[in-house]
Amino acid sequence: MIEVKDLKLHYGDFVAVNQLTFSVKPGSIYGLIGPNGAGKTSAIKAIATLLEPTFGDILVEGISALHQPEQARGVLGYMPDFPPIYEDLKVWEFCDLFAQAYGLSGEEKEAKVLQSLHATGLKEQMHDLCKTLSRGMRQRALLAKTLVHEPSVLLLDEPAANLDPKSRIDLRNILKKLAGDGKTILISSHILSEIEDTCDSLGFMRDGRMALSGTLDEISRQKDRATHLKIHLLEPYPALREVISKIPSLSQVEETSTCKTKFRVSLDGGEKEATQALAKLVETGVPVSEFIFQKPRVEELFLELESSTKEREKK
Repeated sequence: MIEVKDLKLHYGDFVAVNQLTFSVKPGSIYGLIGPNGAGKTSAIKAIATLLEPTFGDILVEGISALHQPEQARGVLGYMPDFPPIYEDLKVWEFCDLFAQAYGLSGEEKEAKVLQSLHATGLKEQMHDLCKTLSRGMRQRALLAKTLVHEPSVLLLDEPAANLDPKSRIDLRNILKKLAGDGKTILISSHILSEIEDTCDSLGFMRDGRMALSGTLDEISRQKDRATHLKIHLLEPYPALREVISKIPSLSQVEETSTCKTKFRVSLDGGEKEATQALAKLVETGVPVSEFIFQKPRVEELFLELESSTKEREKK
């Protein structure tokens, strides 16, 4: 749904984005993360047709954002970081204003405004003035105006910035519902835990380039980072190590308690391999009481990437 190919963005002599290439699958949520100055916002603005690339191309639903910007805007919804909100308008009027800007009118316009308010949980607040809204509700109103022309692709720059935990959870649920309805969503965020809980795939940017991209499992494998399982037993099972040695995806059994019922095991693979391993353990008669697949954490991967980059810079 989104294809970025060898994208370069120059501000004079400064290279903000350098040979950036990545893609986002239809109906998925892709998180773009990286330190300040990594080029995330510049990349999103280029996809949104607000910046003209120095080199490369961007395809949105097969439409070139560089050569056909007007057509691309018809399928794009863009929500910038700290966007303005017109405080003296009611919520429905705010959305109505953007609906008119997209050329909607009459019953179609009214229906699309109500639809966007419903999708963001704002129907009860539609007659409230925007200036009375909390930060979380303002973000919903901004998302509602972004949805009013029914874009198939959403570009959201720091949508959860400065939101309280409840508002973040609400926003996360809305975005997952939109993705479930077929929207393709690209998010830039500094809130790593939020990215981890929301996104299907991630892109780690550094110095204008894509350092790593893929699902958490794929990125972990690229980094040669082990995935682990926690296995707790109802009672000691002396033959556990022998059973595990016969399961190709499992290795390195580590006992984590003195009662011989809690273990940590390395897993070669992801959730699919973990499920197959559990089935084999149960089939063999191992009395498993708890089986936890320990996904790699985005924060840990991010810190590892930063650390390895700094090491290379020192050399």
